[in-house]
Amino acid sequence: MTSRAAAEPLEGAILLPKRLPLLAVVGGLAFLGAQFVGAGVYMAKIDSRFEVLADSDSRITKRSDERYSAIVERIASLERDRNDTSGRLIRLEEQLRMSVDLLREIRESMRAPPRR
Repeated sequence: MTSRAAAEPLEGAILLPKRLPLLAVVGGLAFLGAQFVGAGVYMAKIDSRFEVLADSDSRITKRSDERYSAIVERIASLERDRNDTSGRLIRLEEQLRMSVDLLREIRESMRAPPRR
């Protein structure tokens, strides 16, 4: 009877198939694999977003550098024009003084009484 009692399940015991531990291990590995793949996909998305942000940042920086260089060139051009204008104003002032002096001489010569 002992052999028969051992073959029969005890009352209230849960019977599991013999391959259940293998299925549990395979299922656990599949779950971990899916988690690993999901994490890899998520990291790839984050990396692609970082690349897009880096490209955008480089475009903005390049555009800003171009604008900065254009502004610096414009300032240099305005400074050259200012220097040229100040030189022109100095020459015009000298010409104006000469003209005023000539007009004074002409006026004095017209006012002077004629000599006889």
